[in-house]
Amino acid sequence: MTRLRQRLEAASLNAKTAEDHAAVIDDALDQTDAILATFSALLRIAQIEAGARREGFAQFDLSATCNAVLDAYRASLEDEGRTLTADIAPGLSVRGDRELISQALSNLIENVLRHTPSGTPVGIGLHEAGGRVTMSVSDEGPGIPEAERNKVFQRFYRLEGSRTTPGNGLGLSLVLAVADLHAAETEAKGGERGLTISISFPAGMPPTGGEP
Repeated sequence: MTRLRQRLEAASLNAKTAEDHAAVIDDALDQTDAILATFSALLRIAQIEAGARREGFAQFDLSATCNAVLDAYRASLEDEGRTLTADIAPGLSVRGDRELISQALSNLIENVLRHTPSGTPVGIGLHEAGGRVTMSVSDEGPGIPEAERNKVFQRFYRLEGSRTTPGNGLGLSLVLAVADLHAAETEAKGGERGLTISISFPAGMPPTGGEP
């Protein structure tokens, strides 16, 4: 907010033409949208961490939800020339908040779109094994150094190479908050190239009330 005010103040003193003023206004609107998005994400994370959404938990078809989210992003992935591999086992269900889990999956896909080059292959998976249902998004991009993989879930944390791309560093923090609400485990793994982020839901049903 301080930087935005300083830029507007400088523009009021230095902008000489209508075009100058219009450019400043457009830039200010972009910055305002980014600020609002950041506050909205922080509020959503706080609400999730408070456990307020648990009362609305219900059993739902996670396979169908994953396919619906994937369909919403299919055109964007194709426009960027990305090869898509979808390995979604049918008929898998979990107990939880469908909207929040859909948002978590969307954030994982957005993370790939934002931080890997166009044309990078993407994989979406959903499987059941060992009494757990695991949802994952993988890519063949530059990957994340092992020492930083868990840090990407921290609020506002951004890798050095990502600091010039759009974003507020809260997308994966929201993923972690959603996972924690559902007593699920998150994991980021990969080699020298590529990254897979997974959310593993327990076979049992998380509590519908009480402490998060």
